[in-house]
Amino acid sequence: MLSDTKKSLFKKGAYIYVEGDEDVDEVYIIERGAVELISENKRIKRYKPVVTDGEIFGFITALIRRPRMESVVALKDTVVVTVNRSRFIYLVQRNPEIAIKIIRYFAEELRLYDEMLFSLNDTDPLVVPEELKLFNIGEYYHRAKSYRYAYYVLTRYIELFPSGIEIDTARMMIQDIEKTGMRSVPEAVKSGVYKLFTDQQMVFCENEPGDELYIIKDGKIKITKVSENNEILLSVLREGDIFGELAIVSDKPRNASAICIGRTTLLPIRKENLTWVLSKSPGIINKIFMAISQRIWFTYINLEAKLYVKPVTRTYAIMENRLLQDNISLKSKEPVTLNFSIEEVMRTAGVTGKMKDQVTGLVLEDTNLEFNFSQLTIRNPSVLSSRAKYFKSRDQMHASSESGGVQEKQSKREDIRAAVEDEDGPTGHMEVENMIDNTPETPSALDLAPGEEQPNFETSGDIDEELKLPSQEIDLE
Repeated sequence: MLSDTKKSLFKKGAYIYVEGDEDVDEVYIIERGAVELISENKRIKRYKPVVTDGEIFGFITALIRRPRMESVVALKDTVVVTVNRSRFIYLVQRNPEIAIKIIRYFAEELRLYDEMLFSLNDTDPLVVPEELKLFNIGEYYHRAKSYRYAYYVLTRYIELFPSGIEIDTARMMIQDIEKTGMRSVPEAVKSGVYKLFTDQQMVFCENEPGDELYIIKDGKIKITKVSENNEILLSVLREGDIFGELAIVSDKPRNASAICIGRTTLLPIRKENLTWVLSKSPGIINKIFMAISQRIWFTYINLEAKLYVKPVTRTYAIMENRLLQDNISLKSKEPVTLNFSIEEVMRTAGVTGKMKDQVTGLVLEDTNLEFNFSQLTIRNPSVLSSRAKYFKSRDQMHASSESGGVQEKQSKREDIRAAVEDEDGPTGHMEVENMIDNTPETPSALDLAPGEEQPNFETSGDIDEELKLPSQEIDLE
């Protein structure tokens, strides 16, 4: 066996790695057996909670070198092949068909987490038809007087749904926009294999079908999404970045809009040419993997943070996430200053109403934190992480009691394990369901018992001891 791969046996109940682990240079392939992916926040379920023969795990965090998103435990005696990150990428680059299958899988995972994250702010429980989703985007831009974007989206709506429910309204809005002098949607200018776009030109819009992905040669692209009558900036991409890959590997509509910032030159790659391009330019595989993995990781940790019940837990989880997003180790003891005001912290954590004053007061009393205008200084990131873990553990204790107690959750887990261990039963390929546990908001930010004081993390030192695994891996080599 090559020096950058290793085959190991993990006994039933052994942990392969734990959530938050920063040693992330390895990808895992199951040769025989099954493992369960467990999240600290029980309200969020993994896209695929059980991984079995021939499947991989740990790839997303290994690729982007970010802390592990979950803990992984063997459901039965399991043989795992551990592959060095660089070696795994090399092997995948030599097999474009396998690469596309992996990309398609991760694209679906990202879509699920995206939908879960934005559904938290969706006050309308009704399922909206695809054509109305597109029309609603155009209507939003028209109402916001962003006529250039509205014209593009409404024109696409008319092209795609000539007999659509809102076709007359869409035509009326276009006529209204044309009174301002706008008569057509700007077209990209072709220059050899590239497409040239102008400032503020929309490359594609949310909810329209897509048949091309793009690599940025020059310029910048902002990725936006409309949610609850607000345009949300998801990211700003620069030279060398890739976008638009989700629609062409999953046969689903675009899940966000792409808009140029300044003059921008893009290299388009069409869906039907993707396999051929990947075989000729294997480096593009890594770009696509990086783009999707970054988005999955950022979306997942933000979703997880926002699904905690208590406002104070969400607040500390969001601050912890900002450290992770800036690639700052949670074990660090060096002061860190972030461009993150207390108003932004509360807004991102979804803390409003009466709870906002209470949580703000608690945060301002934390001597490890210092807010100064639009900046947040964390004197000791490891202390903040310890405090966040404390609040998370209390939040989970509350969630267990609200949803029927620990015994019920343990019973559900045992059902999963029994199904996997049954040689004649399911093989671990489970349907995705019951993703979010809708636990109601609690009246107290901390929910401390009468007379109970907040824990003092300032003098406690390192409270995280090394996790003792139920059994250690056994190297078969």
